[in-house]
Amino acid sequence: MRRRSQEVLQVLARTTGLAFPPVICVQQLSVTLSHEFGSLSPHSAFSVLRVVLFTLVPTLFACRGLWFNSQPMNEVENELSTISPDLLRLAQQRNSTALLLDELPRRFLPQVIAEVGPPQRTWELTGLVHLHAGRPHETLGIFSALYQRMLVSQLLGDHRVHKGMPLVWMSDCFHQLGYPVHEKRYRLLTLCEDAIRGQGTIPPDSTGAYHRLVWAGLSDREFRRYAALFWERAQADEPKEAVFPEALLQRVDDDWVTAVPSAAEAFFYLASEEYVRWLLSQLGSPDGTALEFLADYLMSCMPGCRTRRRARSGSTDYDVVCSMEGSEVDFRSELGRYFVVESKDWAEPAGFTTMAKFCRVLDSSKAKFGILLSKNGISGVARTTDAAREQLKVYQDRGIVVVVLSLEDLGSIAEGASLIALLRKRYEAVRLDLQEIRTKKPAKQRKQK
Repeated sequence: MRRRSQEVLQVLARTTGLAFPPVICVQQLSVTLSHEFGSLSPHSAFSVLRVVLFTLVPTLFACRGLWFNSQPMNEVENELSTISPDLLRLAQQRNSTALLLDELPRRFLPQVIAEVGPPQRTWELTGLVHLHAGRPHETLGIFSALYQRMLVSQLLGDHRVHKGMPLVWMSDCFHQLGYPVHEKRYRLLTLCEDAIRGQGTIPPDSTGAYHRLVWAGLSDREFRRYAALFWERAQADEPKEAVFPEALLQRVDDDWVTAVPSAAEAFFYLASEEYVRWLLSQLGSPDGTALEFLADYLMSCMPGCRTRRRARSGSTDYDVVCSMEGSEVDFRSELGRYFVVESKDWAEPAGFTTMAKFCRVLDSSKAKFGILLSKNGISGVARTTDAAREQLKVYQDRGIVVVVLSLEDLGSIAEGASLIALLRKRYEAVRLDLQEIRTKKPAKQRKQK
């Protein structure tokens, strides 16, 4: 019976161009067959087909976006086998992603991956093998690594590299995972790349960005408007900034943000590591805008967080104003709809006056939560005095939680740490007065001691 079932799976795979995970073939299918057909003839092909189809329906729907957007599975494997059979063998291993993420960067240097050609195509094919196999989490890691590799190539070679290919496949991964906020963001990043290549004009049939966005609800007029805006910003900004689509996306309006995070997406966090590192390298500028842009970017990568930089009221200049959209079930449900981010790109820790002034800003805006991004933390951490004491007192007196993030914290995010997890720990440290977490000092203060 199992042999018959797997024969049917092979026929379906050849017909649809999809490869189904072994867990479906061996575990799920065999258990279903043993329960359903214990009293039926093992030669009933119709019964086997019926069970196979009902078992595979969820996978078929999960992979529906692939049918019209890419090659069938067998074509992908055949092409990869022709170019690099050893990489195909790695892609067929159970721990394929770990093996490939070790092998691909070693094999393809940043300078090699910059131009369209066999190296780029080989990396792309290894990702598509996993995408077709219904493994979007692992596919995301492969294409994210390719995207970061292209960013490194730009910075080393001081020239722009078109990065639309990994970005559009990453958006398809988010579509499969059911992460609508990330899906929309990465499709806009793809649009940004295509707009620069087309100098503000994108023919609908020349790119994958058009149908992915317009068919999903973005109007043709808005699509063309954003394409023109991205090209305009790319011409106006500094060359180093223009190579990052994230930087250009920060400099246009956020009317495209129409999705709310799904329940599964709420705890997922992904920021471009190379872009964060580049912003960190710009700290220390006289106007302090680099830290503001970094704060704005890191907050906007949190699902459901809409940001506005350099907002002004009649009495206050807000560095970054954030609003939460969607249903939060973790600590973020207690933050309130709006919170404020203050950035201090200073050589010394922020003192009592800075903390007290920021708390007053939060109080006047009726916000119950704020984030102080201070390059060197705050004063009085070792003995809970000065700014650190005020941080505790303002929560005890007014219920306002101020979370402090230092340069060391931002560096951990550049290495792949989750901002959501970091904020949760710091929020609990202030609210519950957890000494071990709350009194962690920046590296500079530890060295001075």
